[in-house]
Amino acid sequence: MNRRSTLFVLPLLATLSLSSLAPAQPVVNLPAMKPVTLGGSGASTLAGELPPSGKALYTVQAKAGQTLMVSVMPVSTGLSFQVFRSDAAVARAADGQPLVTGATLPDAGPADRATAWIGALPRDGVYYVLLARDPAAPPAPAAYNLTFSLQ
Repeated sequence: MNRRSTLFVLPLLATLSLSSLAPAQPVVNLPAMKPVTLGGSGASTLAGELPPSGKALYTVQAKAGQTLMVSVMPVSTGLSFQVFRSDAAVARAADGQPLVTGATLPDAGPADRATAWIGALPRDGVYYVLLARDPAAPPAPAAYNLTFSLQ
């Protein structure tokens, strides 16, 4: 091979070998997540509205041993939440709503229908708070205030 053809082939080989090293990455289609930013006081209240059968997913970054407090108002709207451990997995359900799988913290699971919760966090990480409407709630959108405190 002469020098001219070598100069042409080397960049082509480098391009081919680099592209073959990078595996195709699957497209991850996660639901919208709202990160909770706690101010200097360590507390934050977020206002929102959920449509019938709606869900909203919030994330809280915390450290092991911190105490998390969550409450939703007004209680009469048929809203409740679940607090998931930091090792939970998040996906988008077929209906587009957030789907969180994994263990919930004590007294903050699906059967608890929590509207107020306080507990010590077992490990460092991102905790998920899934706010949902009771399917039997009136078919109008429900306004809410969701309060977080972390100490």
